[in-house]
Amino acid sequence: MLHDIAESGSPAALYYDGAKDFIMTSLLDVGEKGFWVEQGTDAPINRRIADSKRITLVSLHKHVKIQFPVAAIRAVTHQGYPAFYLPLPASLCRIQRREYFRLAIPSSERLRCIIPIGKGPVVQVETPVMDISGGGVRLSYAENDIEFVLGQTYAGCQIDLPEVGKISVTLMVKNLVSVSPKPGQEIKRVGCEFRNLDSASSVMLQRYVTNMQRLKNEA
Repeated sequence: MLHDIAESGSPAALYYDGAKDFIMTSLLDVGEKGFWVEQGTDAPINRRIADSKRITLVSLHKHVKIQFPVAAIRAVTHQGYPAFYLPLPASLCRIQRREYFRLAIPSSERLRCIIPIGKGPVVQVETPVMDISGGGVRLSYAENDIEFVLGQTYAGCQIDLPEVGKISVTLMVKNLVSVSPKPGQEIKRVGCEFRNLDSASSVMLQRYVTNMQRLKNEA
């Protein structure tokens, strides 16, 4: 399985310092007793990683989340480039249950999902993201802007994750809700599932959620 992850170039999250922090990396090669991953670009962080007593790596294999702890790590060079060498894990955990932590987005964050509508002239509809997870998003919208249909898919949607990057996703509408907080006022919400999310986007989402949780805890 590690050979497949390395050959596919799937990104991986490397957690260190007791899973308090992480960097994004990728598997470079797999040997008989261990494997190599890329070092980060920050030298002090690389030293902290090399001094860590416990490392956890998280990646995807055929759209299934793979997680495994490693008891040791050391800084080396691999094919002339800085790398980390880790012993092969005793076991791999395949997390197939699609249960995700759902992150509520504060209005000040202004996270938006851009949905292309139409087959001829395409209209880009911008919808506020109310919450997001590795499995999907919940959006707020006005009926005049877009009419969602239960079960319909919307390809080529884009979400620009601050400090992480832009992801392109396909959304499937799973539920529709109308809320009336005040007489005469109606707020529409739609719950959407990510369909066939690629591994790079999945890791970027995980990184964004982790960053937001960290900022919330530090506030």
